[in-house]
Amino acid sequence: MEKVFLVHNDIAYSYQKLLLDLNNKEYEIPYLYVKDNHPYDVFLGIVHSLLFDYPIEVLDGDFSEKEISELGIDVNALTLKSKLKEHLNLQKLDEVMQRVKDIENWQLTLYTSGTTGRPKKMSHTFQTLTRNVKIHKKFENDIWAFAYNPTHMAGLQVFFQAFLNQNTLIYMFGESMKKIPALIEEYQITHISSTATFYRNVLPYVQGNTFYMVKRVTFGGEKFDLLLEEKLKAVFSNAKMINIYASTEAGSLFTAQRDTFEIKLEHQQWVKITAQQELCIHHSLLGHSKSLSLDSEWFHTGDLVELVDETHFKFQSRQSDMVNVGGYKVNPLEVENILMQVPGVIDILVKSKNNSVTGELLVADVIKNQEMDEKELKKEIKQYASIHLQEWKVPRIIKFVDELPSTRTGKKVRK
Repeated sequence: MEKVFLVHNDIAYSYQKLLLDLNNKEYEIPYLYVKDNHPYDVFLGIVHSLLFDYPIEVLDGDFSEKEISELGIDVNALTLKSKLKEHLNLQKLDEVMQRVKDIENWQLTLYTSGTTGRPKKMSHTFQTLTRNVKIHKKFENDIWAFAYNPTHMAGLQVFFQAFLNQNTLIYMFGESMKKIPALIEEYQITHISSTATFYRNVLPYVQGNTFYMVKRVTFGGEKFDLLLEEKLKAVFSNAKMINIYASTEAGSLFTAQRDTFEIKLEHQQWVKITAQQELCIHHSLLGHSKSLSLDSEWFHTGDLVELVDETHFKFQSRQSDMVNVGGYKVNPLEVENILMQVPGVIDILVKSKNNSVTGELLVADVIKNQEMDEKELKKEIKQYASIHLQEWKVPRIIKFVDELPSTRTGKKVRK
């Protein structure tokens, strides 16, 4: 039986098909722009560029022509291609893996999510993209749930971890949450990696079940949620819970069990935290970008952290997320973490709204349990907030919504 590379929309793509399609591709392309981000076509394009060692620029398939133009790219250039001088005749996947080991000059360019402005162009080598990838025979039977956008950093991290160990990927990004439990069961998924938002959305559909086959649950892209972790432990009772800090600029850098990240010995001289508690990373750990703003040799991440000791820190918030309420700085993530403890609250987004008196005030968009009465739950949220939060941290407006807006990478949007 042929080993499955990817399952997407109930269609299984084998590694044998991947080999055949790699052999049949006759052109190299400067831009990888796949409408709707069809994962097989995205991964095929990335692997092909890697094997032939030519640079490729990966664009989100959801970009409109206007967005592409604003990135400084001529839309007509998306169809450019040039004939390859060499032709592949790969028979076994091991030949692919051997060829990958010899790659020296390959470069992949992608864009930041643009949540704090125009997306930045970042170029990475194979080495920076796979910095934390672990390859070993013991991983050969891993089956990965793929729950990230395939054209962004987090998706690429999962892809390379799975691909370089010749694992199977089960595509879940954008999938109906109702289908997730059946997919986990049908394909006996062992590894899941996604945002806290994804896990919160899927939780109502997996609660009450126990998926013993899942060995690892990884969080990334958003602040770690300790309460959510406890709920997931009941569902994935055999799983090790891992928290990853990664960015488009640097790739994957830090890992944690729970919410405390470790700065490994080899990175300690290349990481610093300012007096304002902002995490900074030395340019030597970053990809390459002409638009990257550096302070001497340091990149300011915009992430505010709490230093636990010399080699450990906790993520607090994005600098841009902080809200000024009457002169008091409020971290929306802190408010969300408190209010998520109210029974009946499934997920919550705290954001700011301009106010003539206080400058800004807090608004909470809440996804509730369908069985809860809106008036009663709103009353309980306000009461809980008044007890557990300082006055200026209490949301003045509470709205019930069916879903929360998210970025292309699956993170919450606060603006």
